[in-house]
Amino acid sequence: MRRPQHVDPPDPPLSDGTITLRPMCDSDLPRLLEEGNDPDTRRWVNVPVPYTERHARDELEQLMGSWDDPARPLALTITDAGDDGYRGVVLVGTNRPEGIVEIAYGVHPQARRKGYASRAVRLVARWALTELGAMRVEARADPDNEASQGVLRSAGLTREGLERRSRSVQGEWKDMVCWSMIPSDLDA
Repeated sequence: MRRPQHVDPPDPPLSDGTITLRPMCDSDLPRLLEEGNDPDTRRWVNVPVPYTERHARDELEQLMGSWDDPARPLALTITDAGDDGYRGVVLVGTNRPEGIVEIAYGVHPQARRKGYASRAVRLVARWALTELGAMRVEARADPDNEASQGVLRSAGLTREGLERRSRSVQGEWKDMVCWSMIPSDLDA
């Protein structure tokens, strides 16, 4: 999906009263570093091993600059609505065919299984469809990643099917399950 050189982060920040999505900031660094060193994160996501503070600083700098770089996915920190601390990140990739965005997410180990990811995906999918003008939101998860499959199902995305050997994760080509949401799903 083509996007302008600069996109303004949602203002006010996206929130459902339980979580808030805000732009990344310097204070996110320690928890981003912890998340990048988590074995479960490494199993499902392409992060350097070992994931050093330098890696985390570089990644954070890219994520913070995403609003001014059309080649980068837009990045929002997942926070608790009553606490600005980092719980995870949700990404909106616009470097896709016209009208399509792809959502990805990661959650800090201490914030998992609390509904943060599902709420974040639901909020950002709605924002992409209503404010960014996307006609289709996609997300992908490893078929063995039951937690991520549950996030997407709970967020209201529809499971479409298996894409064989469609993504390289830590140097190994993996199957992925494609999930989607389209504007008419918002009314369902």
